[in-house]
Amino acid sequence: MDPASFFLVLLRSSFLSVGGQTALPLIRDGLVPSGVVSDQQIVEALTIGRLSTGPGGLYIVSIGYFAMGWLGAILALIAGTLPPLVIIPAESFLRRRLESRWMAGLIRGLALGGAGLVIATSLDLLLPSATRSAPAIWQVALVLVGLAAGVRGRVHPALVIGLGAIVGIALR
Repeated sequence: MDPASFFLVLLRSSFLSVGGQTALPLIRDGLVPSGVVSDQQIVEALTIGRLSTGPGGLYIVSIGYFAMGWLGAILALIAGTLPPLVIIPAESFLRRRLESRWMAGLIRGLALGGAGLVIATSLDLLLPSATRSAPAIWQVALVLVGLAAGVRGRVHPALVIGLGAIVGIALR
């Protein structure tokens, strides 16, 4: 993978995450199948990120280093820090719209969906299988139901995550 494509995978993952390890499913999907990094290297990068000081999302720099050495680490650092530098000024401009009940529910639903994807990816890393495939329809439906429950805001997020985990484990 060339450096520009590598940077775009990480940038997309960073822009679509809500912090911490929520970028992990997109990073893994973009880099592992193409052979840029392995599942083992992702686990090692997560460990380095957890052991080091600073934000939990800095594991992305270790992934960059494993993929392309120092150039990859620098590209990953830029890709990981660029979204907040763009989103914070945009958020201050759009603050009134973001404070609406509908938008708060949408953000909560996206965070819950991201949490579900992180759990699924973590299980996938912990229990590697010989065949990797696209998500099943029930998995997509489960994320959409969690998103809808989060947007409405009438169901406690912990209940949505717990029920999603139970259904996911039962149907796995």
